[in-house]
Amino acid sequence: SLGWRRGVLVFDNTPLASAVDELNRYNRRQLVITDPSIAKLKVVGTFPATDLELVLAAAEDVYGLLVTHEGNTIRIHR
Repeated sequence: SLGWRRGVLVFDNTPLASAVDELNRYNRRQLVITDPSIAKLKVVGTFPATDLELVLAAAEDVYGLLVTHEGNTIRIHR
């Protein structure tokens, strides 16, 4: 998809680990998956490339994941 040209990232059954890698390319704050059991969760949706808060809110709401902010690192875990 060419969504990145419009500033959005499109995920279609994308593993969470791959989505995190892609989001990290566009953001100074970096996402880190600290629980390997969630790396394969599937992500579906279109998100602004630089709006990490929206992505993280979706992860919390849809999967019940926890998010911990530590400076420029954001940890995603159960």
